[in-house]
Amino acid sequence: MTADAGQAAGGPIQGQWAGDRLRLSITAQGARIEMDCATGTINGPLQPAADGKWAASGTFEQHQGGPQRADVVPAAARFSGEIKSGVMQLTILPQGASQTQIYTLREGASVKLVRCL
Repeated sequence: MTADAGQAAGGPIQGQWAGDRLRLSITAQGARIEMDCATGTINGPLQPAADGKWAASGTFEQHQGGPQRADVVPAAARFSGEIKSGVMQLTILPQGASQTQIYTLREGASVKLVRCL
């Protein structure tokens, strides 16, 4: 189900979105975020309101070059977005962060990620 179909039917958003060095894979159960040096999860379906806005909670983890420590726990995070005509403005606010991160994503787009070295 695409974003526009989800909005029209009142259902959740599903599908692939990408842009700004970020890939967002959305299913009916939640979403997975992949970035060059970070990953995240969004809990539950992304259900936009009639104006295209949505908000959800999840986790966010910043990575670094080399091996990742096994005992690192991802931070709780708040995610929100607004969808208009196949374009999503995604906002990420990890717990303890002083600033939000804002990304522009396109439905059905792809992006090549360059992993941390």
